[in-house]
Amino acid sequence: MISWRDKPGWYWLSSTLPASAIVAFQYDHPWVYLGCMIAAILVFDTMLGEHVAVENQQCDVASARIAVPIGFICLWLLAVLDSTSRIKQVAVPEFVGLTVVCGVLGAFVMAHIHEVMHRDSRWARRASDVAMTLAGYPHYRLVHELHHAHVGDSQFGSTAPIGLSLWRHVGRSFGNSLIAVLADDRRRLAQGRKRRLWFPVSVWLGMAVLFVSFCGPRGILFYVGQCAISIFVVETIGYIQHYGLVDVGDPVAWNCHSWLSNRLFVNNGLHAHHHLEQTLSYEHLKRGAAMLPAGYIHMFFLALIPPLWFSVMKRHAIRSAGESP
Repeated sequence: MISWRDKPGWYWLSSTLPASAIVAFQYDHPWVYLGCMIAAILVFDTMLGEHVAVENQQCDVASARIAVPIGFICLWLLAVLDSTSRIKQVAVPEFVGLTVVCGVLGAFVMAHIHEVMHRDSRWARRASDVAMTLAGYPHYRLVHELHHAHVGDSQFGSTAPIGLSLWRHVGRSFGNSLIAVLADDRRRLAQGRKRRLWFPVSVWLGMAVLFVSFCGPRGILFYVGQCAISIFVVETIGYIQHYGLVDVGDPVAWNCHSWLSNRLFVNNGLHAHHHLEQTLSYEHLKRGAAMLPAGYIHMFFLALIPPLWFSVMKRHAIRSAGESP
């Protein structure tokens, strides 16, 4: 029997994130929204406990499961458009708040775009490229493909060896993944195949021109600023998911078993199974053995303080190894 906690309808909770942001923008309170959103996730992620019985979930119709990420993406687009319509008139603190909130939402929407990206459709991949460009990471799909093919290899980004802090990892991961994508593009060209990087780059430049055209200097500051924040958050999540798992076969990733985190981010926390079966839809992903000690937002703030992160993860890794059969 499936408990009430595991009904597919709970995935629609994710839509409250961009929807409540739009409401907050109407009242000119982006900072209040950000603080309340973070506090709510921290509190309720702890209160609601672990994600259970994932393997028994079913969605009756294929379109129902894809509706959740698409719904989140559409609401996020409305939030970005709403912000863009305001940035020319608002005071500097609110402008910064809108930029930060859209950057954070851009990172959150990446989990939902990621779900669309893995569908077997050329148009889905193109649409995901455009959405990821607006979210701040134009070449993410290409980076992600290489990451899947070389999981555990820090030369392709995301994976950090034990003892490497988040602050050293983010720039290193982004740079390594970009170098890897450029090298892959050169190999494709040498084989007589088309480059793949030109499309996301041209879309990014086109969006930058649009922001400048409609919003002036603040437009480009807003776009570049939210891109930088989105990239930082996305790279931090990659750091959390793969920290210390270098050149390993099993596990390939740390899993987040928090019920709320997985409802808000379409089971992105069941990351090890995703790596093993990357085309499997989110509601069919199963729990993995290597579990993080808390939800993603808790671990995000922990990673910002390297000594505390190293201490917690060292003790957690030793305890996890002792509990393994």
